[in-house]
Amino acid sequence: MKRFYYILVCIVMMLSFAGCTAGSNKDDKEPVKQETQQETEKDENSENSQGELDAEAVDEYFPQDDKYRTYNGYAEAGFEVKFLGKETDDDGSIEYKYKGAMNDERGTIDDKARVFDVTYTVEDGKVVENVDNEDYMADSEDRLYSKIEDMVVLSGAIEEGNSWEQKVEIDGVETTLKTTITKVMDDSFTTVSEAEAEGYKDGKYTEERTYTKGQGLTSFSNTPYGSDKDDTLIFGYGFSIENESSLTGMI
Repeated sequence: MKRFYYILVCIVMMLSFAGCTAGSNKDDKEPVKQETQQETEKDENSENSQGELDAEAVDEYFPQDDKYRTYNGYAEAGFEVKFLGKETDDDGSIEYKYKGAMNDERGTIDDKARVFDVTYTVEDGKVVENVDNEDYMADSEDRLYSKIEDMVVLSGAIEEGNSWEQKVEIDGVETTLKTTITKVMDDSFTTVSEAEAEGYKDGKYTEERTYTKGQGLTSFSNTPYGSDKDDTLIFGYGFSIENESSLTGMI
């Protein structure tokens, strides 16, 4: 009889232990499941942190009237720009077209037109600036004062801290340009672009731009070549005034 009770007690203890173990395993699994769910949500939030480009919000920044806008800056830099038109393709891409004419200290020779075209294309969640420079005095047919050809001036939402990268060529050398939105105001936003490049201050080519609603690009500055030897070298220009008629007579 004692042996029977002993066996019975052992069975009860084994069943109790098995129940505790099953309960313990169940409890252990739940936090793991919860932690995995949190990590998934975190990854999704990281992927969406940049936000999507809002074409309607971007449209507010492009001037679309009949005014002639004048820009002036360092080293007698100067030009004027006029809006030509807005085109929307069947695929949904949008183009804002502008005509410009140089108005700097070099003047003209034999009344030759010193003109250029600028197109901003809104497509695939980004805005790309394309320059077709017909100024016979220009250093490049694909740029104005910037060192960057076909620059991505905006990618994703207009949010402070948003950044993007693109492969570029500066002075014939391939490098990576990173652009970051550093400031967002009610009617404007500012970007800073940096790329490793020899011949520039701190070994980096830097460009800062400010875009203003209804006016477009209103401020531009960059580090000139040779600023690694002379860090007092600076360059920039800004929006000056809008006129009803052309100052240059070339557009």
